[in-house]
Amino acid sequence: MFKKYLPLVFAPFLLSCTPSEDEVNYHLNSPVSVEVYTEGVYATIDLKGVEQVGTMAAAYFNLSYASTGDTLHLNRKFEIDKSRGYLKNSFPSELQWRLPEVSVTAVGQRVLSADGFQHFDSLLYRIPMPERWRKQLLNPEYVKHLERQEKHRWEMSHMLTGSVPTKANITELLKSRGRLNFALIKIDSVVTDGYHNIDSRKCLGYTIYLNEAESFPYYIWEQYVNSKIGTEKFQAYYQGLKGDYRTEFWVTLDPTTGIPCQEREVKVGANTMVNPVTGDSATFTSNVTLERLYTVVK
Repeated sequence: MFKKYLPLVFAPFLLSCTPSEDEVNYHLNSPVSVEVYTEGVYATIDLKGVEQVGTMAAAYFNLSYASTGDTLHLNRKFEIDKSRGYLKNSFPSELQWRLPEVSVTAVGQRVLSADGFQHFDSLLYRIPMPERWRKQLLNPEYVKHLERQEKHRWEMSHMLTGSVPTKANITELLKSRGRLNFALIKIDSVVTDGYHNIDSRKCLGYTIYLNEAESFPYYIWEQYVNSKIGTEKFQAYYQGLKGDYRTEFWVTLDPTTGIPCQEREVKVGANTMVNPVTGDSATFTSNVTLERLYTVVK
């Protein structure tokens, strides 16, 4: 069914003084079926400075890509959940992979519609979890957040188009093409790092360096202070929760079709929390790694 997932090890990339260029195209002559394995590893640093992994969320799903003229169509169907750990049934960004079906329609980088997230509440009632977490996740704002997340992930994985240097800092090039206009995130730079052989596919890679903010990072705080690996002394610091993340989003794609080969997001967070009684604040570090491996069905 699904091919065994093998994590790739990044090697430092070398930038060429005179980079070659290649064409990136998102047109498909016929529909393409893709099997995907996604994994999210959520870790925090304890008081001794040791990284502690609390949750490993994992799922398999199927994708179907198609195009009609300039319009791209993506259909996603959930297959199997393999999550484990303290919050395996709680992170909303991970639960969204378990939605039965999601459909996205886009023109290039711009998402026209994302359907399927209206069933998120029904999903929450089917998954066993403490009632206090279910009440949190039933907040309508979570559905809006997941829709924005789907849109942003599409935008960042469909950032390249036309002629692109294969090993270069392409930040200014993308700005000139109007492809770095994001409302909620700040992108520092985008760098291509050449071709990679992934699942027998020749895939062009690029890394997006960006800063992100999360106004209420409840679940990473919950893992830090209440799990068996957590730091219980901070249980009283439950207000003023805020997370600021330095993120590297690595994307590889088939330049002839635009279909991804592999994606990896590495997020290093500085998480703030406040004791409402004393007013004291404290911070802790979180390390989140999100990976998705795309295998084209032959």
